[in-house]
Amino acid sequence: MDDDSSLIGRRLKQTGGLLLGGAQKQVKDYKGKFESLRGVYDEFLSKLLTSYHSAKFNPTFVDKFFGKRKLRFAGLDGTVLKYDVFDLLIFFAGAYPAFGEIEIDDKGESKISYDEKFLEHGVGISSVLPVYISEVPQIDQTLLVRSENGEVDHSISYSDSWVVDNSAFADFMMGLSEFFLGYQLVSSENPVDILLHDRVFSSEVASFYAETSDFRLDLDHECGLIGYKIDGRPLTKTEWVYARRLFGNINIGTPAARGEFLLPRIIIELMNAEGNSLTRDELVERMGLDNEFRHARLDKELKKGIRGTGEAEGVFVRNKEYFVLKPQFRDLKKRMGKLVDDVCGRIFSTDPEISYEERFKVNGRWLTTSDLAFLSLMALYLTIEKCWENHILLVGVAKDTSARDLKRQVLPVLNFVGRFQGGFTDRREDTPDTDRMILQWVSLQEREKLKVPWATVEYDTAFKTIVPHLERTPGLVSGARRNQIALEKTFLKSYFQLCQASSEPKLRSNVLLYDRLVYPEFENQSSNIVFLKHDYENRPDFPEPVEVIFYEGQENQIQSFILPLFKAMTSMSIPELFGHLKPLYIADKIAKYHFGQVQGMIASTGNWLMNRPDLREFLFYLSSFRERRSSHEQSRRNT
Repeated sequence: MDDDSSLIGRRLKQTGGLLLGGAQKQVKDYKGKFESLRGVYDEFLSKLLTSYHSAKFNPTFVDKFFGKRKLRFAGLDGTVLKYDVFDLLIFFAGAYPAFGEIEIDDKGESKISYDEKFLEHGVGISSVLPVYISEVPQIDQTLLVRSENGEVDHSISYSDSWVVDNSAFADFMMGLSEFFLGYQLVSSENPVDILLHDRVFSSEVASFYAETSDFRLDLDHECGLIGYKIDGRPLTKTEWVYARRLFGNINIGTPAARGEFLLPRIIIELMNAEGNSLTRDELVERMGLDNEFRHARLDKELKKGIRGTGEAEGVFVRNKEYFVLKPQFRDLKKRMGKLVDDVCGRIFSTDPEISYEERFKVNGRWLTTSDLAFLSLMALYLTIEKCWENHILLVGVAKDTSARDLKRQVLPVLNFVGRFQGGFTDRREDTPDTDRMILQWVSLQEREKLKVPWATVEYDTAFKTIVPHLERTPGLVSGARRNQIALEKTFLKSYFQLCQASSEPKLRSNVLLYDRLVYPEFENQSSNIVFLKHDYENRPDFPEPVEVIFYEGQENQIQSFILPLFKAMTSMSIPELFGHLKPLYIADKIAKYHFGQVQGMIASTGNWLMNRPDLREFLFYLSSFRERRSSHEQSRRNT
């Protein structure tokens, strides 16, 4: 039959034409967007891109930061599996490390080696949870439909296939496994000196912080950890509420005494004060509150800290002129460390005698995705504390990114406050959508001027939550969402590109990004800080200060170490490793190996159940219509 004469043929031809035409238009539009970038390198981007083409390690910095020349590093990656067998949904997740050493000599040259017996010597962790599909909405808070005030709509029902397709419990398990393993590697007797994650820390903190908000959750009914006994004392809702907010480094002035961080900063000041008590005047001096409006906000937060707010009770009391932290909250950080060790140690235990219910239930209640998010946040906080304490370099690397904050937040804000000139505002939507695509094209076009490896100057990840003032008042900024600005001077971000093919200079590796921890001893200088004024409560006459790090025009010792390190860790001989990091590449291969083994094990379990004569009749009714149909179709194809 002639395709042109048949209805099916005409429809297929029409669909193909639409597909080809749409693809051609998209390609043409994107080529036009790239053309709009001509000249931006000389105009302003050259000031934001630094080449490390001939850079070596600085032995003086290595000695000062690490205190030694032979450095042990680890790269971490995770794997996740979600598999339905009859009426069960099986969640599996794990995290696995790859180890190595890099030695730096007096001339800045390096020698790098990797542990080749990673499968035998690995210290990966994993866990598995089989649960009835009908019970998944009880443990997976991401499936719940909530109103604006956070209340759950219980009238909505879910089909089994929808639950299977949309459940994120295994993803939360994987995140927890990675952060708990990272915490183990920096807190062991022989901690690593450099820890690489396949994660963007600033995004993970923001995500877990939102997932665990007491204004979003019903802590009594949606969190299995509440009531868990730590050294005989139950975890309270107040501890949950404040543990997630008490994050920062007093040596660099974080959390800042502004916005939503003012009360947590007061509590941290009391934790660090002699006798855990301070007067109002002492708090004003320690936090640098310099005007009457900020003094009034302090008084408001002090009242809130005494009477409590939301799900939290008061955390300190007033004794004459002193504000005194209650005894039960003075060891809150130690209790969180004990909580993570206990609960995560049980979830990922290698003891086969510990059942899945003992791993994932507390006092008969399931741990939920909110609990896993809270444990992940605490594990990450604890890891960061150890990295600050022992000068461990903590870096997260993202392979694929759709980020556009350099284009949409960083440059517009810096232009608006007069700190930098040049951006993409005039070009508007005529430029590529993502920072990665912009930098990839510029690197290709300016390859004679911009040698690999190169990186953008590091900038504070708090920029991602800052926009020019909503009322366009000169010199002021606003929060990007609900006028909130994230914690500054904690993580720095940079895009980078590592290599190009020796036979074809136009063939360069992908632009990736990293974010890494800020280290007060090396970065708390006014020369690399941009002072912004945040109109927090619609009082432009009394803005709150926001101090963000921006390294344009400044020497950056840590980035000058990271780029040669990354260059030493990449390879031109392995196609998948071109422009990426070998420790993360090896960790990914280890994770995929374990994924394959577990996937085969779970599939075999299903086959074993199906072939049990004593269960055949029962399983016929237990399996769904889709499963029976799929089984018949598979049998027909194989015969």
